[in-house]
Amino acid sequence: MFSPVDVVSPHPEPFLTVNARPRGARHVVLDVVGQLDAFTAPLLRACLGTQLSRPGLRELVLDVGGVEFLGAAGVSAIAEAARRCRERGLRLRLRAHGRTSVLRPLELAGALDGLELEAGVAAELRLAGSVAHA
Repeated sequence: MFSPVDVVSPHPEPFLTVNARPRGARHVVLDVVGQLDAFTAPLLRACLGTQLSRPGLRELVLDVGGVEFLGAAGVSAIAEAARRCRERGLRLRLRAHGRTSVLRPLELAGALDGLELEAGVAAELRLAGSVAHA
């Protein structure tokens, strides 16, 4: 039988961190690092909701370059944020630092429509011309 000392890591790391970096009143970068799954997606949803309610916001950059795993709940959270941005006339850019393994689930779910991607990613994913480039 295991004791709690055997099960708990001596260096616990968070499953997901989300850091907001405002760039003036109109622009915010959200850095997302870690595992984005059913357990952690509510944190991302809450952070996105907070940022999308900022008065005067015009552009939100979602930096998922530090995401190690993107599950269905994470895809859903990003797709919902894209929908909310479209409804409010806000620009949503997705920055992935060339991590096609993170973008592939979004592509397969059809969640890249309406998102702006960093240059070169669409070519790597062999997407149709429906995705705008930042």
